[in-house]
Amino acid sequence: MATIRRAVFDTNVLISAYLWPGTPRTALDMVRNGRCTLVSALPALEEFVRVLGYRKFGLSPEEIAPLTDDLSALATLVRPRHTVRVITRDPTDNLFLDFALQGRCTVLVSGDRHLLELHRYRTVRMLTPVEFVRSFPKE
Repeated sequence: MATIRRAVFDTNVLISAYLWPGTPRTALDMVRNGRCTLVSALPALEEFVRVLGYRKFGLSPEEIAPLTDDLSALATLVRPRHTVRVITRDPTDNLFLDFALQGRCTVLVSGDRHLLELHRYRTVRMLTPVEFVRSFPKE
């Protein structure tokens, strides 16, 4: 498997990583440890904040702010071009493909079947968090 140097994590993976222990958090820790560069964009950060604000998570704006600050500090931001139109069943997923291409990523990490069913889009492979973590050699 090719070396993963740059990756996009979709919103659900990021929320899982920040709120609960498990594989998504392990994936984010790999970014923290410099094993991979996380790429994102302002619309993804805005979606992250919006979704964390859902009542089901029970987080106040004061609790969300440090999570957003941390993610902003971790991620390399790119400017989306809004040119990818591959996924028709959930067109908002196209934005993550756009970030991945703009950020010269080799991987998009997601649990979303619309993305995972693609397997690959141009130079970007779709991986689950488990596949992403397993793709790195043990330290």
